[in-house]
Amino acid sequence: MTITHKNYSKIAFPFIISTVTQPLLGAVDTAVIGHMGISELIGGVAIGTVIMNTIYWLFGFFRVSTTGQSAIALGKGCQSSLINSLMRPFILSASVGLIFMIFQSFIWQGALWVISPDPIVAEQAHLYFSILIYGAPFVLMNYSIIGWLMGQAKAKETLYTQVFGNILNIVLDVIFVFYFDLGVAGVAYASLIAQITTFIIGITIVLKTSKIPVSAFLQSTKLSKQDLSVIISSNSDLLIRTICILVFFNMIARIGSQLGTDVLAANAILMQVTFIISYMFDGIANASSVFAGKSIGQKDKTMFNQVVKLNAQWTTGLIITLTLVIILFKNSLILLFTDQSELITIYDNMTPWLVVFPLVAGFGLTIYGIFTGTGTTRPVRDSSLASLLLFLITQTFTVNWWGNHGLWLAFTIFYLGRIMFLYPFIYQIKQKML
Repeated sequence: MTITHKNYSKIAFPFIISTVTQPLLGAVDTAVIGHMGISELIGGVAIGTVIMNTIYWLFGFFRVSTTGQSAIALGKGCQSSLINSLMRPFILSASVGLIFMIFQSFIWQGALWVISPDPIVAEQAHLYFSILIYGAPFVLMNYSIIGWLMGQAKAKETLYTQVFGNILNIVLDVIFVFYFDLGVAGVAYASLIAQITTFIIGITIVLKTSKIPVSAFLQSTKLSKQDLSVIISSNSDLLIRTICILVFFNMIARIGSQLGTDVLAANAILMQVTFIISYMFDGIANASSVFAGKSIGQKDKTMFNQVVKLNAQWTTGLIITLTLVIILFKNSLILLFTDQSELITIYDNMTPWLVVFPLVAGFGLTIYGIFTGTGTTRPVRDSSLASLLLFLITQTFTVNWWGNHGLWLAFTIFYLGRIMFLYPFIYQIKQKML
């Protein structure tokens, strides 16, 4: 099979749009609260978002691995493989979500100990967390659903699911905060309702588009110890990779909190922009994951080489586009989140790090999709560990020397490490074609 830019774009564009809607949830929450003019509220949402993202990113491999297994099953054309590629992670994700709800008090205390925010910020963060924790099962199950749809190259269906849920969240944010004056609780309730709605839509789309009887899915609901062992074993590398990223982001939040409430709030806005950029690159990673998985399933080396080439070309194009957008509109972006002069001053001082972010992060954020799509996860794990170690060493010296700029220097070096330590292992994937 020959993959053209047209073939790739049919998958890549919907995935870029659908994946970028995910960080928009946190961005909208931050923006709505930011216009209330209170730094402690922005900081509270920022901390709450970090805690919830920690929970979700820790098990983000549900989506990543499901995409790869679904794509490989699609390449094989085996119905039982298609069913198992969804149901195994789906059942496990539901169980993990329920565990999070049951042990929410322990999670909160642990997060409070790690981040150590100011009391007022902590109070708002706890309010945000205590509402959104009930969405954990739905979010994690939806990871499996979205991952499966992506692996089946159901780009439009994935787009509809994500976009509708996020538009609903935006509308409810505005209604709950500006009309009902619910503050932080309002943005939390808006996100919770959107998460549940997205799950309902996603499961409906799976049943309608898969053309597989419901009974066939229900017959695969039992998860044996052997199945669980296989899932944990195959996802352990991705779990370690996720833990590394979580340690990284929690360190960013902790250090920002130590630098002051205004710095924490300004960094939260900067981070929201980088999240949006990152998820746009993740759309390319998802498209590459689908085609790379199919190439493995069909043992087509030519197709795989085309995927690597298209990945590089699309990543380069997106880097150039995003860099130009940030240069032109960097001074306007902050106004979408807040009009506080103190935060705007801090933000303006830090914008050079936003300008270089697409260049230093782009290739690392997209190439990993080729690895996960083909089930080659060991290099992803090792590169994440090496990047985290590099970040920890760097920030130890640079924060004391250069304050918040030192923190963002270490942030930038972490993303550079993700491509430097990963790309050399592309040869391991080619060995699977033999």
